[in-house]
Amino acid sequence: MKKIFKRMFGSQATTPTIEFEKIEIDATEFNVTTYTPKTDTTIVYLPAIDFHSERFGRRPQRLLKALAEVGYNVIYINSSDEFYQVEALEYPYPELPNFVVARVGQNVRTLFQGDRVIYWVNDSRLASSVETAYPDLVVFDSLTDPDQYEKHKHKMEAVADVVFITPERIYEHGKYCSHIHLVTADEFEIKERAEQVAQIIDALPNRMAPLM
Repeated sequence: MKKIFKRMFGSQATTPTIEFEKIEIDATEFNVTTYTPKTDTTIVYLPAIDFHSERFGRRPQRLLKALAEVGYNVIYINSSDEFYQVEALEYPYPELPNFVVARVGQNVRTLFQGDRVIYWVNDSRLASSVETAYPDLVVFDSLTDPDQYEKHKHKMEAVADVVFITPERIYEHGKYCSHIHLVTADEFEIKERAEQVAQIIDALPNRMAPLM
């Protein structure tokens, strides 16, 4: 019986040892690692686009949701231009308690968390208001809508600490400023774009506080 098993499976004593080559794997090649924000930060989206709107391919909504997934506290102040939000606060994603949609007009300061507050702006008409509100950082996510957001675009670009533009806007900037970045928001790459945005804003210093 032993001879039969030796013929079928070989002898354990005589079976040569097989050595496998050690393979080093770069985890970043497969996007295993994720970026974690350096600071505990609240992003406040100033009212411009209704959260339920399909305009702009839902770019602002998807990008801000991805930033909440990265770890930011996101307060999306809803616009009432298209729909009316019944509840004062909505939490559209049960898995993301750090993403809240607030009805326009609500006092959201009690929802601020962390030591840094960032104003996220789509509507360039808010340039003067943002400039006098003194947040820690101002992000201008520049969208194309001549009817509403174009009149004060250049002023908003000057006020903002960082400007994100879409591919459709790239030809409008003959000379790039150092604070203007191209950020796409296609659904298949939204996580990577959120991490790109996170690294950019984390590297920026806070705005100068007013002297008085």
